[in-house]
Amino acid sequence: MNLICRQSGVFSIPQGLTSLDLHGCSRIQSSLLVDLIECLPRLRKLTLSGTQCNLQVLSAIGCTCKELRELDVSMCKAVTFLALLHLVYDQSRAAFNPLQLGKLLTEGIQLCPDSTEQQVTIVAFLLLALPRLEYISPTFLAEALTLIHRRLFGKGQQFLHSQGFPCLEKALGLRVTPGDGPSRTALSLRQLEVGPGQDLSIVTSICREVVEARVSLDDEIRDLQCFNSWKQLTHLTVDCTGDAKRTLSEMIPIFSCLGCRLHFLSLQNFHYHLETSVGRILELCPSLRVFQALLHPPPQNCSSALVNEDSDGEDDDQQPNESFLLPVNWHFPHLKDFSLRLFDSTPMPRSFQLSLETAMTSALQGSPRLEKLSLINIHLNLDRLFQKVLEQPASLVQLAELCLSQSCVSPVTVQLLMTTENQLTSLDIRHCHNIHRRHYDRFVTNAKRSKFDLQIVWE
Repeated sequence: MNLICRQSGVFSIPQGLTSLDLHGCSRIQSSLLVDLIECLPRLRKLTLSGTQCNLQVLSAIGCTCKELRELDVSMCKAVTFLALLHLVYDQSRAAFNPLQLGKLLTEGIQLCPDSTEQQVTIVAFLLLALPRLEYISPTFLAEALTLIHRRLFGKGQQFLHSQGFPCLEKALGLRVTPGDGPSRTALSLRQLEVGPGQDLSIVTSICREVVEARVSLDDEIRDLQCFNSWKQLTHLTVDCTGDAKRTLSEMIPIFSCLGCRLHFLSLQNFHYHLETSVGRILELCPSLRVFQALLHPPPQNCSSALVNEDSDGEDDDQQPNESFLLPVNWHFPHLKDFSLRLFDSTPMPRSFQLSLETAMTSALQGSPRLEKLSLINIHLNLDRLFQKVLEQPASLVQLAELCLSQSCVSPVTVQLLMTTENQLTSLDIRHCHNIHRRHYDRFVTNAKRSKFDLQIVWE
């Protein structure tokens, strides 16, 4: 049974309550929260974000809610990093609380004013004392993972002792057997964020059960093959930060092993320097549900000649390597969301245009469940692309949302997509330079005349 409360006051407690949401109930006093929680031992999900939750409330949760799986104490002004230790350790009994907590949200809570070292020690203590923890807010997480992996407990021991808590070795003993080395320590984290400059080898070694990861890369050379240590990984976001100039082709060897398991893939801020890189990555990831890519366009100094985006590509004197144009029969039985966006409108070299067109044609023809398609700032011949896609029966029949913003597409193709058998309810054609007001008005009129429930956005 679930209960959501948005007003303070006294309320009766339903028997068997398993989920309680008090988000933003800032007028409920902490003493009342303690009394309330002590009556709810069967809670599995508890949201206290923005409340008067404090050390005493956390202690009550740790002692009472043994079945708790999710806890949110974000933006609680009275909750500090140090107070979180009372969630996992009962000082009155000098014993760890046997919690089953899998998710702990702590965004916006007070940091320790004295030192970063203390904060890292606290996060490490929580990680070790919660053996089933799958997600924790990422503040100081990478530093804590390094501390645990190398067992660099050092001064943290003195800090814990001064606050009345056992040393980190005591918490470590909850999850390792005698004789295990540092590299054998394993955590149960399944969602992870890895920032730029962090040691991937440590993260992948100590967190082996990761299912969902967001990794930020800088220009530093690192062994990306570490990704392959995540045997259960299905959701991956890789983002190049700042001025990092990583090329998309760097990821191809990773997906040779990892790609077949991925359901969600997002590649952000990579440089598109190899013609076949998009197609190769798609080919290696046949189980995708969602594909997203935001790329820097190819450089202007590529040896391939530039081609006008309206060209039909039939000039024999400028034909690229035929391997770019070989038809492929890809099959993405689960793909529902495909998004590709380039940073600017710089014309792509001819070989890039034709290689990308071939890859996208095969991907769209092979995705019978595709519901959402975004092609933003794509300056190749989308008219020809969609004509090829729609030549195959039953292509795009599930398509509901289509965004072609800033891309090269003609009014004829837009009308074709509107009248083709599909589920289209949203069409975004903003800043398409071939689409003018008169075309937009005609699209709206035709949609109303055909009684389409279609929202069209243009400007």
